[in-house]
Amino acid sequence: MKVPMSRITIYGTKKNRKAVLEFLQRQQCVDISESDAEGAELGFVSMNTNDSQSEFMREKTIAERAINILEEYVPEKKGLLDSLNGRRILSTEEYYLYVDDIPEMMNIAQRINDASDEIAERRGRIVRRLTELDEMQPWMSLDVSPSEDGTRDAACFVGTFPEELSEQSLLERYYEDENAPALHAEIVNALPQQTCVFLMCSKKHAAECENRLRAIGYSRMKTTFDGVPAERAEQIRREIAALESEIKTLEKEIASYKGTASSMRFMADYYAMRTEKYKALSRLSQRKRVFMISGYVPSRITPALAAALEHEYDAAVETEETGDDVPVLLENGRLTEPVEGIVKTFSMPKRGEIDPTGIMAFFYYIMFGMMLSDAAYGLIMTLGCLFALKKFKNMESGMRKTLKMFMYCGISTMFWGVMFGSYFGDVVPTVSRTFFGNEITIPPLWFEPVKDPMKMLMFSFAIGIVHLFTGLGIKLYQCIKAKDWAAAFGDAIFWFMLVGGGILYLFRVDMFLSIAGISKPIPPALGTAAAVCAGIGALGILLFTAPKNKMGKRLAKGAYSLYGVTSWLSDILSYSRLLALGLATGVIATVFNKMGSMFGGGVVGAIIFVIVFVVGHTMNLGINALGAYVHTNRLQFVEFFGKFFEGGGREFQPFAAHTKYYKFKEEL
Repeated sequence: MKVPMSRITIYGTKKNRKAVLEFLQRQQCVDISESDAEGAELGFVSMNTNDSQSEFMREKTIAERAINILEEYVPEKKGLLDSLNGRRILSTEEYYLYVDDIPEMMNIAQRINDASDEIAERRGRIVRRLTELDEMQPWMSLDVSPSEDGTRDAACFVGTFPEELSEQSLLERYYEDENAPALHAEIVNALPQQTCVFLMCSKKHAAECENRLRAIGYSRMKTTFDGVPAERAEQIRREIAALESEIKTLEKEIASYKGTASSMRFMADYYAMRTEKYKALSRLSQRKRVFMISGYVPSRITPALAAALEHEYDAAVETEETGDDVPVLLENGRLTEPVEGIVKTFSMPKRGEIDPTGIMAFFYYIMFGMMLSDAAYGLIMTLGCLFALKKFKNMESGMRKTLKMFMYCGISTMFWGVMFGSYFGDVVPTVSRTFFGNEITIPPLWFEPVKDPMKMLMFSFAIGIVHLFTGLGIKLYQCIKAKDWAAAFGDAIFWFMLVGGGILYLFRVDMFLSIAGISKPIPPALGTAAAVCAGIGALGILLFTAPKNKMGKRLAKGAYSLYGVTSWLSDILSYSRLLALGLATGVIATVFNKMGSMFGGGVVGAIIFVIVFVVGHTMNLGINALGAYVHTNRLQFVEFFGKFFEGGGREFQPFAAHTKYYKFKEEL
């Protein structure tokens, strides 16, 4: 159901504004509205807090980066299910103790970040030095610097040829021209794709020699280092060793801050809270000495909240029961609350619409169970979810609701599994026949869908019709509540008559009776009444869908609306997925049992059966549970909600501490 809301306006002295906001943030019960025109008329103005928000976001970023660095260098051991633990709850005393440590923790966080930057800088230098070493490798036997240009009378060249050459072949190419100046050549390193050479010639012939060398493929070495290569390489290795030593020192320094991780997390949450508070401050209207803030609060806690504000902060509080932009807060019972998330995924109900959670939950659990429909799978789901719910008491609210939903879906799955006689498919007769030579079966309490699929299909359609008619009934209720009588007849009552009469008349049609396996049709009088009812419904839709329009336009809109009867047919057929997914679960389970039993009895057969059983049924449970979840949602969103629910309501979003690591909550 939707929680009744009250609009609240708080007036207080300016000196108490931050204290009031912090109190409201801890209470997490007021959806603060934007500043309104009424405040402006009274001389109230809003303050610009963008600079403060940016500063808090910067400090939050510093803390979060320090957290990530600590997790990288000194990771905490976490169990497989630790993500279910939720955030730690801090008392007010603990909160203020952490607040006192923030200046020191900010300095430590900055030092952690600086140390990480220094490590990154040194690693970059190491990469550059290693690259230099790689470039230097072909020249390691060169005993002069590559930048050496010779003596007073001799010129030196250090360079490469793009192929493997010997000293003799190089000189033969060079001296193909008999007029070439004298040249001395030494091969420094010869590789299949490159030959490194050291060349000397007379200084006065240097330019001519180099031109002739270029003509046969020579190119000067692009030096990135100076000095004798072997000596420079040794120097680089010493530099790399020194940089690695500095990195280890910095890593040890970061590791020494391991004990500050919890304080860092608090600091990140603290600045997130400060950012939200200053966002709220921008919505606050104020004058020189007073401030005003408005919003919505659940009506049931309005008196207690008003009393606390008046007593603790000398505030004046005004409340009213109505408002224009009322946010929506859902509140449901233990069985129905877990599927609130499904409704929110679609949309919040708008003004005038009911909360469909309670009605939807009933069908949701039934349909999910029918799609999975294996008692053993349901038991595993139920026990697994129950274990997690009991073990992790501090679990986040959203995760707790999700696990509860799957727990109830598991119970429904167990029920339908017993009704249809499915326990890991046909594992009981398979195991008893294969390993004990005497087949034992557990008969279904109702019937086996695999053996009687038509009966299952008819039952699925029956569930679907009830589901759809329930949605149409909600539409009728909402129209009557809004006193929209034209819509009540045109969008609901006439459709009940048309679709209901049409379905009932099918029980007079031989083809339908044959397919459905029904031997006895309904009495002729009842069939005639059903046909008349359907006809009246069709005529009513045609004439009263758009009663305010002129006759021609009314008939056109009515005919278009009447064409929607085809969507009813497709909607009803959509419920065949209850049969399809239910059969898929049972058939796949049976196939895995058959595969496991192919090696017969005995120790080897038992080992293989267990392996195939565990792997196969784990996959089957995971895949078909996901399929049941997806298709159950689809039946709610498309078929059920399509009959009455438009959505578009604004979700209640209280001013709160939206933190990542800790919970801060103060009860009234």
